[in-house]
Amino acid sequence: MKTIAIQEHGVEMTLERYTFGSGSPHIFFTGGIHGNEVTGIYVARKLVDYFTHNPPVHGTVSILPQVNPTATRCMQRRNPFDGKDLNRIFPGDPNGTFADRLADAIWKETAEADLLVDLHCCGQHGLPYILSIYSESEKVRELVSQITMPVALHSEGTPGQLFTESTRKRDQAACIIELPSGTCGGAVNVPVGELCYRALLDMLRTRGFVSGKAEGDAPRFYGPLLDVEAQKPGLWIPDVSKGETVCAGQVIGNVDGEAVTAPKDGFVMSVLPCSYLQPGDTWVMTYIQPEETH
Repeated sequence: MKTIAIQEHGVEMTLERYTFGSGSPHIFFTGGIHGNEVTGIYVARKLVDYFTHNPPVHGTVSILPQVNPTATRCMQRRNPFDGKDLNRIFPGDPNGTFADRLADAIWKETAEADLLVDLHCCGQHGLPYILSIYSESEKVRELVSQITMPVALHSEGTPGQLFTESTRKRDQAACIIELPSGTCGGAVNVPVGELCYRALLDMLRTRGFVSGKAEGDAPRFYGPLLDVEAQKPGLWIPDVSKGETVCAGQVIGNVDGEAVTAPKDGFVMSVLPCSYLQPGDTWVMTYIQPEETH
């Protein structure tokens, strides 16, 4: 294990990096860039435990299971020292504020990797998915196709994220995996975590890091997430559930008795449970469409 120290004005934070095996190819896993996304940390820790007892048969596996530990201690998304979203400021700045320096350190640690998988959470009401800019890199698409989870989405490509910057600036095959969280702060969604862990072992088998053959199926590729919003605040009552297929014009729920409809055909990824919507916050559903319509 390697300890990485980040300092600013006398404040110090340390990270733990685990490296197993040697040589090429080199895959890097990161978890906890957002401190409250703990299902990803759970999966990363499982990978550390696996490779501690089963060294890779080929290549190098590196893992930073908890990238933003002070944010995790506070159980919040952003770094508590400066309030910055770590996954919007890569490649960072060694002379900047605490989060800038942390991003710079992570950027340098992951520089030599061929493959990068960043583990995140998407809230408690959604389905798990792989996120990447697969249309910009065949290497990325190949990596994603080997992770045996059902759904692979196309990212909007927001700059400053570790996976987008790694793909565009370093030509690495990089992606995010978004996993539902548990039902309260700090809670792990164990069934989804186990699904992701098995899917990553399948990819590692296909790549030759781990012995054996993949057991799951390749994901289906979709376009970006599409949001549906109600036309007004009020009491939202859903009529659909995540995992359903909806058609354009289909009623997906109502707000104070007024129907909310799906604007296009798609597959439902997340639905807000029965809730009182507030002005300016009227999101109710997220869905996706197959790649061929993207």
